[in-house]
Amino acid sequence: MNTMFESGQFFVRIQNKSGRLKITIWNNRGDKIFSDILGPEPAIQFWQAVESLTSSAVAEEIREKALAAGT
Repeated sequence: MNTMFESGQFFVRIQNKSGRLKITIWNNRGDKIFSDILGPEPAIQFWQAVESLTSSAVAEEIREKALAAGT
């Protein structure tokens, strides 16, 4: 399962890798700026890293779509 979408100035892909979600983010120039698997803990650090590279609004949109993809 892949979900791809644009959020703000970023392009995001959410992949299901053997039951775990991998989030990859590219900037508007096509440079990959983030790629990691969302683990059970410490999720707070994962989302803080996403927010520091993007914005709080983009991080929240990704989080919502990741939760929907994970169900």
